[in-house]
Amino acid sequence: MSEQVVADKLKLSDAPKKLKSKVWQYFGLQDGSPTDKAKCKLCFTDVANAQSGSTTNPMQHVKRKHNVDLARQRGRNY
Repeated sequence: MSEQVVADKLKLSDAPKKLKSKVWQYFGLQDGSPTDKAKCKLCFTDVANAQSGSTTNPMQHVKRKHNVDLARQRGRNY
């Protein structure tokens, strides 16, 4: 099943535009769920997310679980 189909089934919405970190491309917010949880679009795991927009937990999740080191990619254009 493709990621988009699963994301549609879970009714994931993108993170608000005000959150500018690249890590938010890997996370969505599930409609009707608490705003202190973000859902990984790769493995659909809930990750604690500070309402202030802190990226520590999401960044550690993609680094540990998906081997994506966004800190090393800073400044690179995709």
